[in-house]
Amino acid sequence: MSEQVDVIPLEAYIDDQAEKLTDLCTRCGKCVEVCPSIREGSPMLAEADPASVIGDVVDLLKGGSASNRASTWAETCTGSGECISHCPESINPRLMLSIALNRVRAHRSVRGENPTGDFYGRMSQIIKFAVGMQMSPVQYRRITGRAGNPERADVVFYLGCNVLRTPVIVFTAMDILDRLDVDYAVLGGTANCCGIIHYKFHGDARGAGKIGGNTVDKLAAFDPEKVLHWCPSCVLQFGETVKGFKPYPFEFQHFAHFLLSRLADFKGSFRPVARRLALHRHDGGLGIDRSVETILSAIPGVELLDFDEHEHWAYTCGPGGLNNVVDMRRAAHEQTVRSAVDAGADTLVTLYHTCHRDLCVFESRFPIGVHNWTEIVGEALGLPAHEDGYKRIKLHTEISAAIEDSREFIEANGLDPTMLEAMLPDLMAGRNEGLSLW
Repeated sequence: MSEQVDVIPLEAYIDDQAEKLTDLCTRCGKCVEVCPSIREGSPMLAEADPASVIGDVVDLLKGGSASNRASTWAETCTGSGECISHCPESINPRLMLSIALNRVRAHRSVRGENPTGDFYGRMSQIIKFAVGMQMSPVQYRRITGRAGNPERADVVFYLGCNVLRTPVIVFTAMDILDRLDVDYAVLGGTANCCGIIHYKFHGDARGAGKIGGNTVDKLAAFDPEKVLHWCPSCVLQFGETVKGFKPYPFEFQHFAHFLLSRLADFKGSFRPVARRLALHRHDGGLGIDRSVETILSAIPGVELLDFDEHEHWAYTCGPGGLNNVVDMRRAAHEQTVRSAVDAGADTLVTLYHTCHRDLCVFESRFPIGVHNWTEIVGEALGLPAHEDGYKRIKLHTEISAAIEDSREFIEANGLDPTMLEAMLPDLMAGRNEGLSLW
């Protein structure tokens, strides 16, 4: 394993990045013109002069104060990446907005006015509840790296935090790695965060640097050749926002890209799967949807259908993505499901865990099944199907019934059913539209 390298605090690194980006930016406004969160989600910004909007962001990154236009754009950016592909100077406006958001939230935290200042604590609590209603303590220790890992491994499957709410994805992906005979360890959970919450929500760059750096050290301790991401937010945090901040002696690769690189090894084992699939996509410049499409297309019997959805509106459905503009999120979900049904799909295939959490509830309103893409691959490989406990809980019409249905896990994990019954209604408010916090 490579020796650890001392690094400067993340604040200093980000300041240096801001200086480089703003020196290159000509304030032409092209990024503003193509931004879907402005076009679809902010009439105030849509009516403003594009050059003045990006100009305000540049001024903020050069040490100025945050104008209403700069802070609004930073806080509603859905990470679509459209700005990157349209920038005449070939710089990254999404990264500029990420730095701007960190500064806006930092200033608000100092004043005690940051509405997202407790996001990490609330997220951790929700994950605890969701995990405690769906898996055993033994399973939890396994996927958080507290038990069952080898001392070293060729590959580390790095889950991040939020995918733990949807164990069906985690366990199916692990089954696929087992079928491929991959030598791997697993690391996930809030104790192994990438740092994006502290950076973007709390405005705490120093804390984000320490948290992300500690996670890199934990990953490196396995001496792996590759670390497989699952979460697209972790991909952006390590691969874009803090890229180059702390060197790491391994290659990051998304789980979907890794499977695609091994497709020739296992596609001969695919069984026919008679499904008409509508693949819910996100672009964001990550290419993950294209890798998933190629894998699913190799399954005999699968028909991938063309349908109308807003794949370029955000890099994900979750926080930092479509979740930043609720009206966009609501419209995108409704159109996605309706269009999939109209196209004749029997299955809507979700890309990420946040997409799955939002879209699975539409099974109660539309004649279509909602499954993550890993489930389709598992089916084609003849792997035992894992129950989608998250979907089961969310489709219950009564909270008390959902709790009773999960009582075995609740008792095993020492959760208080009375507290769950009191808190779940607020967390699940809006679930029929895919808008709940749960």
